[in-house]
Amino acid sequence: MTGDLIPLVDDWPLPLFKLNDEDHVVWANQAAQEWLGISLRKFEGWRVWDVFETDPDTSGITKSARDKRGAVTSRYISVKVKGASGDGRLAHLTAYHTAEGIGLSVWIVGPEPRSTKIGGHVVSGMGRMIAHELKNPLAGIKGAAQLLRDDVDSEEGLALIELIGSEIDRIRRLADRMEKLGDDDPTGKEQVNIHEILRQARRIIQSANPDVIFDERYDPSLPHANGDPDTLMQALLNLIKNAAESAGEKGRIRLETSFRAGVRGGNSGRLLPVQIQIIDNGPGIPKDMLAQIFQPFVTTKPEGQGLGLALVSKVAAAHEGLVEVQSVPGRTVFSLLLPAPTLSEAHQ
Repeated sequence: MTGDLIPLVDDWPLPLFKLNDEDHVVWANQAAQEWLGISLRKFEGWRVWDVFETDPDTSGITKSARDKRGAVTSRYISVKVKGASGDGRLAHLTAYHTAEGIGLSVWIVGPEPRSTKIGGHVVSGMGRMIAHELKNPLAGIKGAAQLLRDDVDSEEGLALIELIGSEIDRIRRLADRMEKLGDDDPTGKEQVNIHEILRQARRIIQSANPDVIFDERYDPSLPHANGDPDTLMQALLNLIKNAAESAGEKGRIRLETSFRAGVRGGNSGRLLPVQIQIIDNGPGIPKDMLAQIFQPFVTTKPEGQGLGLALVSKVAAAHEGLVEVQSVPGRTVFSLLLPAPTLSEAHQ
């Protein structure tokens, strides 16, 4: 490491490590030595993963950083100094490629993301209420769409009528399931191509908001998610609709998928590698509402009922996943994290 830079990084308040190709520690700054309670001379040459305990899957971030020749971050990872008493701490770990090896930064953070668990009796009542309200008009809407088909000649018009019909069928299935929304798991879990659901959801929301600009950035290498396509569709529709309303006319919404390493579900402990993000450039969510934004009947809209994000929260929890939000003026990011199918689920 260049001599002029050593004082700068050595005074950096976060633990920093320099690793060789086998993940052995060749250097650590003062914050890392104080965190571990070990001097550099004592642990220099050890593998970094033998110095502190963490999720076994997390050690793969150094290989990923080498392969990508870039930076890879795992968030909310439990880390514990070897031999220390008590529970581990949550941290963000970033591995990054350098000309001299791999750097590893450890950022100790606060508590885990808020649990998506909300009161079962509240959710059950909400599901029954919404299902009752949805079922009655569906037959009439579908009949009207079928009548319209006879008077439409254009290919675009027929495609829209077909979209209406398929959405009515989906909502009917969803209404049946929402009556059981308080249950722990949705029925009908299967391998889900999340990109197909996102494209369909985008098309539905864009038809009602033609001036909103959508940017789709999907990772084609992402594995399928494990879940129920109808309830996932409804959750994503709610998130994208909220983003469109927040962004306003000619606003921008980015739909993005990526692989997120090292994050586990709060209750199940399953890894959640499938990350879906809905990002808008609206005014943001007030800070005093962020902590309650997923609770029923909490809303930022003057005429809103506060049920959409509560439903998203419940769908995430029922899939053993998580939903997170970060918001500042001009940028709000909702992240839905889902498990991939296990080997047994993949062969069902």
